[in-house]
Amino acid sequence: MRRPSLMLLLVLMSAALSAVGQELPAIAKHERWVTAVAFAPQGDLLASVGGESLQFRPGDVKLWNYKTGALAASLEGGHPTNVWSVAWSADAKTLVTTGYDGKVVVWNVDEKKATTTLTNHKGWCRAVAFNAAGTHFATGGEDGTVFVFEAGGPKEVKTFKAHESAVYGLAFSPDGATLATASIDKLAKLWDWNAGTEKAKLEGHADAVWTVKYSADGQKIATAGADRKIKIWDAAGKEQFQLEGHKDWISGVAFHPNNAVLASASHDRSVKLWDLNEKKEAATLGPYKSSVWSVAFSPDGAVLASGSHKEGVRLWNVAEKKELFPRPADAEKKAE
Repeated sequence: MRRPSLMLLLVLMSAALSAVGQELPAIAKHERWVTAVAFAPQGDLLASVGGESLQFRPGDVKLWNYKTGALAASLEGGHPTNVWSVAWSADAKTLVTTGYDGKVVVWNVDEKKATTTLTNHKGWCRAVAFNAAGTHFATGGEDGTVFVFEAGGPKEVKTFKAHESAVYGLAFSPDGATLATASIDKLAKLWDWNAGTEKAKLEGHADAVWTVKYSADGQKIATAGADRKIKIWDAAGKEQFQLEGHKDWISGVAFHPNNAVLASASHDRSVKLWDLNEKKEAATLGPYKSSVWSVAFSPDGAVLASGSHKEGVRLWNVAEKKELFPRPADAEKKAE
């Protein structure tokens, strides 16, 4: 039996957007460098992190109501430099961010304040990931070392040298048993993090691997990076196929909750949607005026968020492939 097409899968999701507001969005005013975006596992919040300078100005950690575009909170005082990555706990009460300063900051979302600052990393820290249960989070840094923390506390429970070069991406498998790492050494790896032992080495990229993600069902792993290719692997780390179409570095990927669609962000100033059943590009979103660093799907898969170098956060209706809150310039053009 032929699998349903990408278009059918996306059309079926369009009803989920009925609650999205039509107000003039505050989110359009967030125009600083956004290096990472992440939706809360529950509720209406989207986190964005970044800054205006790698090391000379404080970094940004902002929370948005993605259904209205309103700014919910600006979390202050955590990072004196650019913020690289962000992850939510399962109950959406804790946020963890990492930065160019090497700090790992744990935030209480309800109280909108930092509760713990970890300084385990000796250089900058570019990656953070929570397990699905929210009991542990992992961080990866410049020297290739990965730390795993018990979220309660937090308390360091495991440290291991994952790569000889910097770790750029981390992802827990949905069952929490495996941790995937991505590095500029051209490799991704799968780890039994409890034992600190390597389970598989994902070889094949010709340049730095910037990002790694698991599908929601745990059956697929996506990696991408500076060689402009996206590779899809099975859960054991065996390459299944690759996707090509970007013209510059790919800095972020995200699986749709239906496991059949992948989004990618690139320095070629575009976001692409890929049909994984058909193994081909389905759509290009944009245009963008600058490099795009990150992408993330909302928990219901109806909204895609992206973070870019000059345009902050942009939100897309996935089914219709239209921007939820058009850029001010775009709105002016439509009015002419």
